[in-house]
Amino acid sequence: MASTAFQKILNNLSSNKNVQSLLESFQTLSDEIKKREAELKGAFDQKKDEKLEQAWQKYQEIVKVLSVSEEKLEKEVNSTLSKIKKSADSLEKNIVVAKKRALAKKAELEKKIFSKQAKKKTTKKAAKKAPAKTTKKAVTKKAATTRKKTSKKA
Repeated sequence: MASTAFQKILNNLSSNKNVQSLLESFQTLSDEIKKREAELKGAFDQKKDEKLEQAWQKYQEIVKVLSVSEEKLEKEVNSTLSKIKKSADSLEKNIVVAKKRALAKKAELEKKIFSKQAKKKTTKKAAKKAPAKTTKKAVTKKAATTRKKTSKKA
């Protein structure tokens, strides 16, 4: 019963021109929405693809700039290292030369000092021997006499 009544209402509504025009409007709107949805989806996909392409190009530019910068940095580091090596070699040579000079100067000064000391020793020995002999003579006489006595006994 309910279904027959419901069916009558549907038939009455379907036959009504206002309801039919309303249904047609809904159908038209639905078709239009689907059409717009397809257009927008295509536009969004296209924009998305464009954005991806732009991002990829930007990435490629950044990679290129980084590689160029890396090459420049490597060149700079290599040139700095070569300069440091040259400087180190030069410094090493200068140190060797300075060491040789210092050793030569040391040898020269040692010769001077030793020759002065040798001269002083000879003069000191002569100076020391005179006073020492007088003091030693007294001591040596006693020692000499004891020695003589011991040597005579033997």
